[in-house]
Formats: sequence, C-alpha cells, structure tokens
Amino acid sequence: MTNQGKLLVGFAVLCVVLCTALAISGCTNTGTTSAPATTTATPAPSQQVTPAATTPAPVKPTEAPAKTLIAFTAASLKGASDKIGPAYTNVTPGTTVKFNLDGTQVLKQQVENGAKADVFISASNTYTNTLKSEGYLLNETVKPLTSNYIIVIIPASNPGNITSLADLGKAGKKIAMGTPDVPVGVNTRQSIAKLANGTFDSAWNTTLFKNVVSYETTEPGVMTKVSLGEVDAGFVYESSYKAAKNGTLIAIPIPVKDNSLQTYTIGVLNTTSDKDAALKFENFMLSAQGQQILADFGFRPISS
Repeated sequence: MTNQGKLLVGFAVLCVVLCTALAISGCTNTGTTSAPATTTATPAPSQQVTPAATTPAPVKPTEAPAKTLIAFTAASLKGASDKIGPAYTNVTPGTTVKFNLDGTQVLKQQVENGAKADVFISASNTYTNTLKSEGYLLNETVKPLTSNYIIVIIPASNPGNITSLADLGKAGKKIAMGTPDVPVGVNTRQSIAKLANGTFDSAWNTTLFKNVVSYETTEPGVMTKVSLGEVDAGFVYESSYKAAKNGTLIAIPIPVKDNSLQTYTIGVLNTTSDKDAALKFENFMLSAQGQQILADFGFRPISS
C-alpha cells in the first residue's frame, strides 16, 4: 500500500472515533444545565434543640453592718477581757468589742475630756459616782458587775524572804503598790490601815510605807514589778494572782476582816453611738456566761 493509501485509512479511523464520542455525549446531555436543588433538613420534633432556661442568681440576705463597741475598762480586767471579747462576738456575730484598758482614774479623765465610748467598767464606785453626777453615764444602766479582794504577792524565788504579812513591816524590804488615786491603791491603803489597827501596830504601818519603792498608776503595773523581781512584794487584786502563770508567784492572803472588797460597776456612757448594742453587751457581762468568765479569772460574785 502506498503512503497515500495509509493516510486515507488513518483519517477514516479518526472520523469513526469522533462520531462515536459525539453520539455518547448526545445521549447523556439533556441540553439544559440547572443548579442542583438545595434542601434544608428539618429535625424531627424530638430532635429540635430547646434553649436552656436561665437560672436567676440567688439573692443574698441583707447582712447587718459590722459594729465595734468601745469599752473603757479597768486595767485589772486585762486577762478576762481577752476572753470576754471573742465570747461576746461568738454570741453576737458582727459585733466586736474594743477594750481601752487603763487605771479607772485615767479612764474617768478621758471621758471628762471628751473621749467617745459606749461602756464604762470601773474598779471604783467613787469614779463611777462622779461620772454619774456629771451626767456622763446613763444612770439607769449603772449596775454592780463583780468584786475583788486585795492580796500580797511575792516572786516565786522570794528574794526578800517574806513569809507573812508581818515581814512587810521589817526594814529593808522592797514593796510596790498602787498610787493613792488608783482603785487598787485606795483599797490597799484601807487594808493596811485595818491591819495596823488590829493585827499589827503603827510601827509596822510606818516601816511598811518606808519600804515602798514603787508606786504604780495601774494594778498590772504592780504585777509587772513583782513578776520581774524588781520588788520583794506587791499589793494586787486576787484575780490577777489567779490569772498569772502557775509557779511564777506566791500569794499571801489578807484576812477578810482586814480586807477591802473592791466592787466593780458597769454602765452605758451617754456618748454611745448605739445604746441598744451597748445594753446588749452589758447584759452579756451580767449573764451567767459573762459572770463565769470573770470567775475563771479570779473575780468574785457581788454577793461575796
């Protein structure tokens, strides 16, 4: 076969292939092109999502505002006050007590000079009565609170070799006592006077006062002098001795017939910012719980 014949045969085969392809295309093409339909599936009722319900925030109860009561308190209640404050807050949540502890004569002066406080706890009826007469106390609120006796304490090491009240009248001893205007000093002098007029004599009394080397403006001040061994003996309240650490001090009691019982009083000051709260604290101090705390620290009931 010639080359020309081969070309003709190849051309014929190509035409057959093209025709076949066109025929197949015509069978599958409808001649109209359209976008595929879009459908949105709707979930069955049981499958539909319900928005979560919104739970309102709980309403907090309205809390009473915090209160701080200020109690001007005789310094000899220092130990008891450390327990009284927390105990009162425990039964009266939201209310705390701030104690201003000092000699009653100092507290009286502070009140007279305009210091603001809610409650006055005195170790001397003299100062309480003065404040009542001057109009600083709500008189109907003033009540007896507790009582205390005077005793003599010496360091456990007993550097002055004191074994009895008689030894206080021997020359060379070093004694501490309260000043004449502080309640513990007043009661100390009354007790000494009774002892000098009965059990002992004026010579004992004179020598005893010559032996005094330290006059303190607060009862805890006398306690400190004795505890540090700076003096051989000191006149303090029975409650302070009982509150002291065991084994650090020795007590020499003063007979009841020669003693001077100190009566403490409590009352609401007219400068209080919350009379009801102040009265509530006073009632706590007079309650069985308050009286038990005082007893735990060596104070005596009013009837003693």
